[in-house]
Amino acid sequence: MPDLTRKSFAEILAHWERLLAGAEANRDDLPALEPYRAQLAAALADTRNVYERRASRQAEACQATRELRALILLGCELTARLESGVRLLYGRRSPKLVEFGMKTFLRGAKPKAVRRCGVEGCPLEATATAK
Repeated sequence: MPDLTRKSFAEILAHWERLLAGAEANRDDLPALEPYRAQLAAALADTRNVYERRASRQAEACQATRELRALILLGCELTARLESGVRLLYGRRSPKLVEFGMKTFLRGAKPKAVRRCGVEGCPLEATATAK
């Protein structure tokens, strides 16, 4: 059994082709091996067909990926325009935005961060709480 991890696909097929060419050239000397030669020739043809089919599907997959990316970009642009129009019509703070799956812009008073000193009785602690 050949070690397929050490040979490339092209090397394996080239080896099969050389072996088949030698078997074909010496067909008269190898009558007992004719069924194996025929099976290997069929396996080579099938392998090439499957390889070509895989390459074709890879190309189709790449094309489909490009089309998906283009459609997603178009969808993102249209989404941004539609969201912008909805916000313009209803306003950034309208609860109606929730119906469109959008977040409302709620401005709340944020508490200011107070610097605190970790040491009790520190003068910074007294000035921070005095403000």
